[in-house]
Amino acid sequence: MALSADAVYLEKRTPANPEFPGTVAAGVRVYRGSLLVRCKDGTFVLPQTKSPASPAVAVVGIADRGVDNTGASGLATSVGGSPASWPHKGCYAIPFDTAPDWSSYGKPVYAVDDGTVSLTQTPSGGTARLQVGTLAGFDEAGNAFTLIS
Repeated sequence: MALSADAVYLEKRTPANPEFPGTVAAGVRVYRGSLLVRCKDGTFVLPQTKSPASPAVAVVGIADRGVDNTGASGLATSVGGSPASWPHKGCYAIPFDTAPDWSSYGKPVYAVDDGTVSLTQTPSGGTARLQVGTLAGFDEAGNAFTLIS
């Protein structure tokens, strides 16, 4: 289900992966915890963004903060020259559309929307989804973790 508020996921610490900041595309609202898609022009959109102004390239991480660039909030997309968002990579318990099990270990994980992932790349009657990462494992409570690297 797409996010309607900030989200914080359980995280397993991993070695540092390179992270690069950017700005949220015009007309897009990002919540903290949203999966971010980098576009060809360098801006960020959400996985569920239909026909972004610049072509979507790849899911690059999880938003470190909420940014509203819809024009409705009256807030600037960056303050004092700071980037609007800095996507974090790592190993997170992002909710799956269908619960996976250990037989899916290491398999690609795809973005359904900014707050849901799936093991299915192309849903029936749908278009191909962008890969988020791989299924890294499960904790003692059964939470599935996706490695975004």
